[in-house]
Amino acid sequence: MTYTFMDMASNQRDSYLEAIQTALEKGMAAKEVVCSITTGFRAVPSMRAQPGLNPYHASVADIGYGFDAVQGTINRIRQGETIPLLKELLVFDLDTLRISEEQLSPNFELAVKGAKPDAFHLIEQSRYLNRLIADSIYEAIRLGKLLLGSEWEMIRERIENIQAIPRI
Repeated sequence: MTYTFMDMASNQRDSYLEAIQTALEKGMAAKEVVCSITTGFRAVPSMRAQPGLNPYHASVADIGYGFDAVQGTINRIRQGETIPLLKELLVFDLDTLRISEEQLSPNFELAVKGAKPDAFHLIEQSRYLNRLIADSIYEAIRLGKLLLGSEWEMIRERIENIQAIPRI
């Protein structure tokens, strides 16, 4: 089944899309700083070889790609594209961001385990920024659920199997 946004007033749809984009912009800004810090972690001797550093860095990058994907989907909706599965694409993008965020904290904690005091300020700043990223993602999802109502869960259940396919 294909859903479109034609059954909704464009101003109502656009206000939700704007709110989703605004929520994610906060997360995108935090992600940019986190990305710089994670790159800097490689210069800290006590963290350079930590087993979680590469997965953490990859999780941060994955979230960045997810933010870009959601923005692209929102732009397509605003431009009135009538591609099939547009709502599915929005749910997929937002829910995949949720999955990426769930990987962030465990990978981060593994990366910073055993760090020396000289890195504590970077670690605390990163924890704070990681929380901002998570909060922005969950706010965007909350707004997406409001936008789509009961369709959200029906769509999410249908796309769940696609999300299980490993991404390359």
